[in-house]
Parts: sequence; C-alpha cells; structure tokens
Amino acid sequence: MNILITGGAGFIGNHVVRLFVSKYPEYRIVNVDKLTYAGNLANLRDIEDRPNYRFVKADICDFEAMLRLMQEEQIDGIIHLAAESHVDRSIKDPFTFARTNVLGTLSLLQAAKAYWESLPERYEGKRFYHISTDEVYGALELTRP
Repeated sequence: MNILITGGAGFIGNHVVRLFVSKYPEYRIVNVDKLTYAGNLANLRDIEDRPNYRFVKADICDFEAMLRLMQEEQIDGIIHLAAESHVDRSIKDPFTFARTNVLGTLSLLQAAKAYWESLPERYEGKRFYHISTDEVYGALELTRP
C-alpha cells in the first residue's frame, strides 16, 4: 500500500504519519505539507530517514502537482488532514481559509479520481479519508452527539 497523508507536519498529522510509518513498515507513506504556520518538520525527525517514508513540500491546491505525485508514488489511499482550522485566521483571511479547505480538498479529490480511473482496477482497494475539525465541518448540536 502507498498512502498519501496531507498536512502530515501539522499538530494531528505528525502523529498520524509517525504511527503509520512505524506500525506499517510494509506501506510507503508520502507526507505532503505546505509547511505554513502549523507545519513543523522537527516533529518528524525520528522517522525522516525511514525507508518507507517520504516528505514532499507542496500545496494541495496545485492539482497538477497532486496528480503527478499520485501517479509517481502509485497512491492507493489518501488520508487528508491538511486544513486551515484556526478561527481567528479564518476571520482575518477568509479567502485563504476557503482556498485550502474547499479548493484544496477538491483538488485532491479530482486528482485521486483522475489517477484511480486511469488504472485497470479503477477504484478497487482505493480509499480517501477526509479528517478535520468543527472549524471545517461545522459544529453538531448537543442533541446530535
């Protein structure tokens, strides 16, 4: 399995990347992060030289770069964690917030669709997980746990 993890240098992402690299040494883990205010490669120093790990500095909004990366790495699954999730930043710069969270997600979905549809097995065995916060998805009412 070749897994692409977006936002893997972020607060939650670095833990997910380290877990997958350590727990699944037979998987190839590709970590994509733009390294904005939330990304920190120091969090990944303990795994940076592992043979099943690769870091790529890139913007998920760049459809061509994401498609090319999926093709080169023969990506089977995506764990999409990259997001602008700080409320104060969304108020100061809503366009960046929407660009990353909406257009970045769309770029990844379309790149995965284009790549996986080009394969003989198409979507068989492929997965796309989008994990985020209430700042991205919205809050649930207390009556809907």
